[in-house]
Amino acid sequence: MADQELTDRVKELIAENQVLLFMKGTPSAPRCGFSMRTVQVLDQMGVEYGAIDVLPALEPLREVTSEISDWETFPQLYVNGELLGGCDIVEEMFENGELAETLGVEQPASEADPAEAANQDGPYKSPPMDIEGA
Repeated sequence: MADQELTDRVKELIAENQVLLFMKGTPSAPRCGFSMRTVQVLDQMGVEYGAIDVLPALEPLREVTSEISDWETFPQLYVNGELLGGCDIVEEMFENGELAETLGVEQPASEADPAEAANQDGPYKSPPMDIEGA
């Protein structure tokens, strides 16, 4: 069973952030390809989002998110308190326009160059979360 204090904090963060990404690394320095691809999609959408680096407490967070949403892998994108999914689902939703609809924004006219998107600071914000030693 997951640590209750950590579970409560994760639930708070999901509720407090309209768009929240649990990822490996940070948007400016992703530590896995799937996290990088998800960040690139969000940056193309131009929405503000919170990002949590799961690496400092990977296993405890994996346990918590598994209990909350029955999803163990990262990245995980939450919008309006609901899990949308991981990288593949986010990319699919982006391609078919569902992500723009869910986020309440216009679908970008054309895909930006992923390398260019990776070199730009996106509109993310980091919600405060002390997960060191969780």
